Amino acid sequence: MVHFVQQYSQIVVSRDAHKYAARVYASQQPNGRWDGWFVFFPLHGGRTLATDRETTQSSLSAVAYWATGISTTYLEGALERARALLPEAQLARRVQQAEREEELARGEAAAYAEAAAAARLEALEAKQRRRETEELLMAERSESARLAADLHERAAAAARAEVREAERRRREVEREARTERRYTSNAAGRRAARAASHTPKRRASRHRKKQP
Repeated sequence: MVHFVQQYSQIVVSRDAHKYAARVYASQQPNGRWDGWFVFFPLHGGRTLATDRETTQSSLSAVAYWATGISTTYLEGALERARALLPEAQLARRVQQAEREEELARGEAAAYAEAAAAARLEALEAKQRRRETEELLMAERSESARLAADLHERAAAAARAEVREAERRRREVEREARTERRYTSNAAGRRAARAASHTPKRRASRHRKKQP
């Protein structure tokens, strides 16, 4: 059963300038405790507003005592809480919540898109760095191959020069050997000729000395 507890003498004005008279009502719970709440009656027509439970006391007189300490500021807040319980207010809050969620989703999607764009850019930069590294590596390999080819070419040229020098020395030695053989042959021939020219004369001389 609902019990009227108190009506306030001050007029409560809402944010949209509507004026209300405020009352406190109470009802007993099955466990014996009492709930108290506010009801706001419009002074110039409109919808009566009620809050949800504002207090729980041990008795009806305790609810009445609680009601005596309510200030105008508290009543204004209670009026806004009552207005918030209206279906259209709840719907408006749901719309606002949906709009906030949509805005958050858009922000999250934008953040993901930005992150994806950054990731794509980073991938492109990494690919470019990889290409540059490969180009540098190929250039280093090409330079190393060129240097190696130059080294081999110099070694081959040095080897060819050594071959030519060896051939020159061989020909020189051969010439010296031929010259030496000719000289030796000529010398031997001259000695043989001299020996041949002197031997008969000596024999003839000896033969003449033996004759009487």
